[in-house]
Amino acid sequence: MIKIENDKLIVLINKYGAELKSVVRKDNEIEYIWPGTSGSFKKSAPNLFPFIGNIANGEVDYPVDGERKILPMTKHGFARDLEFKLIESNQTKAIFELTPSEYTKERYPYKFSFKVIYELKDDILTHEYIVENMDSKTMYYHVGGHTAFYCNFNGDLNFENYYLNFESEKCRLYKLDERNNAFLSKDFEEIEIPEKFNLSKEKFKKDALVFDGMKSNVVNIKHANSNHGIEFIFENLPVLTLWTNVDSSEFICLEPWAGITDFTENSSKVEDKKYIQILNSFEIKRYSQNIRFY
Repeated sequence: MIKIENDKLIVLINKYGAELKSVVRKDNEIEYIWPGTSGSFKKSAPNLFPFIGNIANGEVDYPVDGERKILPMTKHGFARDLEFKLIESNQTKAIFELTPSEYTKERYPYKFSFKVIYELKDDILTHEYIVENMDSKTMYYHVGGHTAFYCNFNGDLNFENYYLNFESEKCRLYKLDERNNAFLSKDFEEIEIPEKFNLSKEKFKKDALVFDGMKSNVVNIKHANSNHGIEFIFENLPVLTLWTNVDSSEFICLEPWAGITDFTENSSKVEDKKYIQILNSFEIKRYSQNIRFY
């Protein structure tokens, strides 16, 4: 594990997946990140690249040098399962990088650099992605986060005692297509997210809630009887997905995505994917999550 810390927070990161594994605030000793040691979700905060969610037919069709190339791809991409190289670190900052290997070349046809940066400033952890096209051809991808926040403030593991605080607004809600329970239905629902979104396992019995078209990029995780919580701000990541497992695991995932899981009617062509990100030769794009722990 790689450790960074300041006078407020201690953070642990695994080089495999460049995955955030622990954030503890020194003055209250609260662990804010799900450890992934029990229940069926064995990860803590996977970084999703180069695709998000379930992939239609388990493969992606790319335009490469005037032809089409079809390659296999797994759910949420390969980055979360591969070892990153630690390319820079000091007491309060760590930068991890994933670059092509023989394994990735069999699944993704581009030369890329995917950097994951963690930096502490006071009680805020900045979690940034930098995607760079190192190729002479146009590069297509998705990128996003999947952080599981531990609902264990003050030792209270009752999931229903936690809630999310939004800026009340209208957006689109996508749900899994009940015909296959794997891909999204394009029949979205126009909803108004309440300012206080109470958490319950019942809300997730059909899997994740995918919010699209939100104007606000801020959400807080709060406890009904505590002053402790998390402020979560995301930039350049237009989709926000909420998820928890309906077993006894006590966490809520906040998943900001530049991308979205495939729809039932999706073709396998990469350029047809919703929210597909495009980088021209040697272009760079940044995405960020700023998380304040209080």
